[in-house]
Amino acid sequence: MLRLFTLLLAAAAVLSGCDKSVPFDSLIPKEELSLAKGFVTKIASRDYLAIESALDPALVTPDLYVRLDEMLKILPTDSPKSVRAVGSNTVTNSKSTSFNFTLEYEYPTAWVLAVVLLERRDGKLVLKGISFVPRSQSLETENQFTLDGKGLLHYVVLALAVVIPLFVLYTLVLCVRTKFAKRKWLWVLFVAVGLIQFHFNWTSGAWEIQPVSFMFLGAGFVKAGPVAPWVFTLAIPMGAILFLFRRQKLQRNAT
Repeated sequence: MLRLFTLLLAAAAVLSGCDKSVPFDSLIPKEELSLAKGFVTKIASRDYLAIESALDPALVTPDLYVRLDEMLKILPTDSPKSVRAVGSNTVTNSKSTSFNFTLEYEYPTAWVLAVVLLERRDGKLVLKGISFVPRSQSLETENQFTLDGKGLLHYVVLALAVVIPLFVLYTLVLCVRTKFAKRKWLWVLFVAVGLIQFHFNWTSGAWEIQPVSFMFLGAGFVKAGPVAPWVFTLAIPMGAILFLFRRQKLQRNAT
């Protein structure tokens, strides 16, 4: 049993110490990304004919140029200081491949997010949509981990993210050291995980519940990308709680 406990701790160290995410930039299809940036540049330079020729024919309407003029008003007249891909999603099916890019443009006095949708079908790349969203700051700044301006709920989540794993580890050690015969290895596994996950977006404060789930040590945090918000995950340490209630009975049954 001590060997099993050692293996569990080793696994925890490996899982917490390894970066399981592949570098974000390496996942982005470079050719399609370059074309997406090019379409934004064409709108900025009022090359609407190029946009029309690349656009899905179903989206070419009589008011296309008027809509492009409205979009152009969102872009500052200055040249961007930097362009950064902050979101990329590729979906492939039997007939086509869709690309969804989110590009962040930094201007001297403003920020703009450009969302570009592309589709490759029968070897031809088609522009399926493009939109601009004005921003007052970068996503990296908005989603950075900070306690400034955070409420009581944020502090509670942060405290639980520390307390739950410590409580699980304490109970796990207690479980290993407690002498009882029946299904001890199942108890060790049960204590080591938390059930029912609660996901908390640190930036927005939004909650999401995943009822059918389990999590090793009952807490963790992750970012989906370099500028994505931190998401804390908490799980109820049901196994640890139940073991503490049942510990004395398990000991009595072992004698």
